[in-house]
Amino acid sequence: MNKPKNILFIMTDQMRADALSLGTCCSKETPNLDALCKEGTRFTNCCTVSPICAPARAALLSGLYPHQMGVWDNSPHTFPPEAKNWVRFLKKKGYKTSVFGKTHYYPYNGSVPDMREAEPLIQAYGYETVNEIPGPRVSAILDSHMAALWEEQGFREKVKEDLAARYKGNQALAYPSVLPLDLYPDVYVGKTAGEYLQKYDNKEPFFCFVSFGGPHDPWDCPLPYVQRFESIDMPESLPPFIDRYPDRPKGGWDTAPAYPPFSKEDVQNIRRNYAGKVTLIDEQIGHLCTILKQKNLWEDTLIIFTSDHGEMNGDKQRLYKENFFESALKIPLIIRIPGQIAQTSSSLVGLQDIGPTIVELAGETLDYPQQGISLVPVLNGCQITHRNLVFSEYNQEIMVFDGNWKLVVNKDLKPYLLFNLAEDPLEHINLAGGNLPEEKRLLQQIRTFLIDTQEGFYTREDANHEK
Repeated sequence: MNKPKNILFIMTDQMRADALSLGTCCSKETPNLDALCKEGTRFTNCCTVSPICAPARAALLSGLYPHQMGVWDNSPHTFPPEAKNWVRFLKKKGYKTSVFGKTHYYPYNGSVPDMREAEPLIQAYGYETVNEIPGPRVSAILDSHMAALWEEQGFREKVKEDLAARYKGNQALAYPSVLPLDLYPDVYVGKTAGEYLQKYDNKEPFFCFVSFGGPHDPWDCPLPYVQRFESIDMPESLPPFIDRYPDRPKGGWDTAPAYPPFSKEDVQNIRRNYAGKVTLIDEQIGHLCTILKQKNLWEDTLIIFTSDHGEMNGDKQRLYKENFFESALKIPLIIRIPGQIAQTSSSLVGLQDIGPTIVELAGETLDYPQQGISLVPVLNGCQITHRNLVFSEYNQEIMVFDGNWKLVVNKDLKPYLLFNLAEDPLEHINLAGGNLPEEKRLLQQIRTFLIDTQEGFYTREDANHEK
C-alpha cells in the first residue's frame, strides 16, 4: 500500500450509517460518497463511541472512552489542551493542519461568546488554520466568521428568530431555511474548505479536517434540496420495541423525551428534509474532490468520511440520538486510499479507531497509549476480524455489541436492554431481565472493560514531555 501524501478528513454531524444511497433510512442521492465507496473501503459495522456530539468528538481526538475523560454528555467541558492527541502528532510530523466547521472541543453554551477568540485553543490541539462554526442550534447566538457574514448580509436576526420558533413546540417541524443557499452552514463549510485547498501550494503535506454541521437538526434544508424530495414517499419509521420481561430494570431510554409527540406525517417530512441535507453535503464533498483532481492531488490524497453519531429520524418514536439503538449508534465510515481496490468490510469498528488508522497510513505510529486500533490490516485485506467487541457510552450508561448480541446497562450496571440482532435486526424484542446466558456474558465483558480502561487523560507532565 502506497503512502498517501495528503489527508482529507470529512465528518458530518448526526448522519446515520444507512443515509447513503445504499441505505434504507430514506430516499436520497449521494453519488459522490458512492464514488468514494467504489474507490475505497466501506465499513458497514462502524459504531460511535458515544451517541452524542461532545464525548464522541473528544473520544475521536484522544482515542479514549468517555468514562476515561469524564465527558459523558454535552455538559460544558473543554478538551484539555495539554492532553495528547493524534492531530498534534501529525503536525509534529510535518503536516500542515487545518479545520473548517464544527469541533465541539469546548462548550457551545455562550461561555465563549466569540468563537474567533477560541482559535488559540483550537491551535493548541494541533490545528494551524482554523475557521470554526458552532452546532446548528446555537449558530446565530455565538459570534463566528460565519455569523459575521450573516450579520453583514442581514440574515443573523432572521436565523435567530427562526431557530427559536422551531424549538418552541413541535420539534418535528420541517420547512426550508431562511438563509439563501450560499449562506447555509454546510455550504459555508464546503466553500471555505474548498478555497483553502484551491490555494494550497505548500511543499508540506496537508491534513485538512472538514467538519459539516449537518444533517443535524433543525430540519431546515434549503429550498432547492427540499424540492428534490417533497413528493417522494419515505420508508416508515421503526416501531417501538416490546419487552419480553416487563419487570426488567429501567434506564435512560425509559425517561420520556423532552419534546412533544409527533405524527407519521411529521416523520415523512423530517426524512425528506434529512435526505435533502444529506444530498447537499454530498455535493459539497464532490466539490472538494473536484478541486483535488484539478490540482493533481487526487492520487496523493487519503480521504476518510464518517460521522460523530446517527439520528433516530422517528424510529422507535424518537428524534435525535442519545441512545444505543442502531439508528443512533451506527455511523458511516469510508476510507479511500489512492490505488486501493474497492471493498466492503463488516468488521466491528469504533469511531476512535480512525485516529491511529490515519497516523499509520501516514507512515507513523502513535507514541502514547490510547484505545483506538488501526484499521490498516483490514484495509490491506489481510485481516477480517478487527474487534470482537465494541463499546459505546452515554450519560453513565454503557453498551457492548459483539456483532450479534447488544447489551445496554444503566448507571448502576443493571442490564435493561438486550437484543439479538442476528435474529432481530430491527431491535423489536427486548430480552433484558430474562437472566439469559448472553446477558450474563456481556455484563461480565462490560465489567472487565471498565477494569482494563481505568486510566484516563494523561498528565500535564506527560504532555509537556511530549513537546
